[in-house]
Amino acid sequence: MRDYELVMVVSPEVGDEGITATVERVSQFIQGQGGEVRSVDQWGRRRLAYPIKRFTEGFYVVTHFSSQPQAVRALESNLVLAEDLLRHLVVKLEEAKVKGQEEN
Repeated sequence: MRDYELVMVVSPEVGDEGITATVERVSQFIQGQGGEVRSVDQWGRRRLAYPIKRFTEGFYVVTHFSSQPQAVRALESNLVLAEDLLRHLVVKLEEAKVKGQEEN
């Protein structure tokens, strides 16, 4: 299993309950694919650098998880179809960053 970071920008129309539901849905999908959610950090409502789907603000959520590469592809396919997400980005974390060590 590899370590990943998922950054999601959730539509401001969903409200606080919708954000919780979206985060829970994504976490359940990761776990259903055999992955493990390590942490979820909700940054709250932030102003976007440029409008996305006519929105100027969005709720940012950062999730760290472990999963198999093929499960990440399935996750990204699922996230593309989610209407409550404005944007998402999945990044594979390097070992040194995961362990908190700096590379020399």
